[in-house]
Amino acid sequence: MHVAVLSFTSIDSDHRVLRTIATLADRGYKVTAIGFGEQPPAHCDFIQLPSPGSRPAQRAAILLTQAPAGLIPASTVPLHFLRRHHRAARQALLALRPDVVHANDCQTLPSAAAAKHAFRTRIVYDSHEFATEEHADNMRWRLVAQRHIQEIERRFIGAADKVITVSAGIAEDLRALYGLPETPTVVRNTPTYQAITSREISGPRHLLFHGIMKGGRSIEATISALRHLPDAVLTLRGDGAPAYLAKLRSLAKDPAIKGRVTFEAAVPAADVVPRAAEAHIGIFCAPLETRHNRFALPNKIFEYLMAGLAVVVTAGTDLADLVARYGVGVTATAATPEAIAAAIERIGIEELQLMRGRALTAARELSWERERDKLTSIYDALAACAAPPPPRSHDIQSIA
Repeated sequence: MHVAVLSFTSIDSDHRVLRTIATLADRGYKVTAIGFGEQPPAHCDFIQLPSPGSRPAQRAAILLTQAPAGLIPASTVPLHFLRRHHRAARQALLALRPDVVHANDCQTLPSAAAAKHAFRTRIVYDSHEFATEEHADNMRWRLVAQRHIQEIERRFIGAADKVITVSAGIAEDLRALYGLPETPTVVRNTPTYQAITSREISGPRHLLFHGIMKGGRSIEATISALRHLPDAVLTLRGDGAPAYLAKLRSLAKDPAIKGRVTFEAAVPAADVVPRAAEAHIGIFCAPLETRHNRFALPNKIFEYLMAGLAVVVTAGTDLADLVARYGVGVTATAATPEAIAAAIERIGIEELQLMRGRALTAARELSWERERDKLTSIYDALAACAAPPPPRSHDIQSIA
C-alpha cells in the first residue's frame, strides 16, 4: 500500500510527521512525503513543495486568500488554491495516485479531497491542533483566518476515512462540532523512547522552554518570572520569527533578569531529549483563554518527561491532569510571571528529586512505542479492505 504523507511544514524538522513516516515505512508500506524542507531522514520518497515565500509574502498571501471567507464563505476553496504550494500538492497527489493520503492539519484537506474525488484514495486526517481555535486569543487571527479555517475543516473533514488527533479533549470536540460518525482516535504526540540517566542536581535551578518561539505560549511571562526567582536560570531553545525573538531578548535585558536567560537555536530531533536533560524543570504555561490551550498535549511535555525533568504547566488543562496522574510536577494558577514563579518555588530539592525519578518512569509509558500501535492498526485496517466508492460531496467535486 502506498501512503502519501502531506504536510505544509518543513518535514525534516516536524517530529510528529517524521514519526508517522518512519512508523509506516517500518510497517512495510511505501511512503512518499510531500512538503517543505529537505529529504526526511527516513525510508521514503520525497516531493519538495515550492516555498510559500518570505514572511511578509506569507502574511500578504494569508490576507488575500483567507480573509474573504469572513464575508464570502464560497470563496474559501478557490482562494485556497491560489497559493502555489497548495496547487503543487494537489498536482503531486494526482500524479502519484497513492492508496492513502495522510493529511497533516486542515490546510491539506482540500488537496487530499481532490485526490479522493479523482481516484478513490483514502484519507487519514491528522489534526495536530484544535485548528479552529488554535489562535483564538489573537484578534487579528480571528478576523483574518478563523472563518477560512472553519470553512476548510467543515467542508472536508467528512471526506476523511479516519480522523486522528493528539488529545481526548480535541477528539470529543471534533466529533461534536462536525457530527462525526465516530470519535477520532487519539494518537498522542509522544517522542520515541530514549533512555536518559538523571543527572545530579547542582547549581542554580535550571528552567527550560523548548520548541517554536511564538506568541500565545507565555514565554514572556516565563522570562519575567525570573524577577521573582533570583536563584534560577532559563534556557529558551528553539527558532522563531526574528522580530519576536528580538522582543524576548529585549525583555531578558531587564536588570533583575539580565544574564540569566540563554537563547539557543533548535537542535536536531535526535538531540532534543538529551539536550533537555541538561535542565531541571521544563516549563509550558499556556494561557487559558482558548479551548485549544485547555486541550493541548504538546510534544515538548513528553520530551521533558523523557529527559527526566519536573514540569510546570497551567492549572485547568489536560496537561495538568497528566501531571497530577503521574506526580511529575506542579501547576501554576495562571499564566502570569507571579503565578509561574510561585509554582516553581513549590518544587524544593526533595520534591525535584522525586518528580524527576517519576518522570523517567512515566516516559516509558508516554512514548511513541505505545502510541504507534494505534496508528498502524488504522493503516492495517485500511490495507485489508478495498477503497470505497468516491464521495458525492459537492464540496469535493467542486475542487477536482
